[in-house]
Amino acid sequence: MVSTSVESKMALKNRNELKSLFKNNTHLSASHFAELITSLVNKKEDKFHGVWKPGQTYQKGDVVYYQRTLWEMIDDKEICAKGGEEPDKNDKWKSRLGELEQKVDKIQQDLEALRKEFTEYKQQMDLRWQQLQKYITSLALGVAIAIVWLFGSAIYHLFTTPG
Repeated sequence: MVSTSVESKMALKNRNELKSLFKNNTHLSASHFAELITSLVNKKEDKFHGVWKPGQTYQKGDVVYYQRTLWEMIDDKEICAKGGEEPDKNDKWKSRLGELEQKVDKIQQDLEALRKEFTEYKQQMDLRWQQLQKYITSLALGVAIAIVWLFGSAIYHLFTTPG
């Protein structure tokens, strides 16, 4: 028997990796079989019952596949599923993807709000940049006029001062 610490360290293998273990009369070791067992869904331990079926008995924690979604039985009472009691038609089941879909929707809304805020912020920064460029241009023009005036004054004093 493989210990749980070894199982938890063992990487799950996909079907192709597992199939490759059984090719060409390979001599399989205990670790190969442990990889196979660890990589498979165990109906009892994982409480996965495959596709939802009417007439099947389900208990709290059981997981089924129905309408392209995984559903978990959340009712405390065991049920024998009947037509009309499909997971999406009553509150005995909880969509395992429903919460994820809600989180994704919330994230999309948050991203849209951030995109809008960023667009407004960028427009404000573009406007401020244009204003700054105008101020820098005016300042540069003023400094250039001051330098020309000082240089002109210096030359005027050089030539007009008796010396």
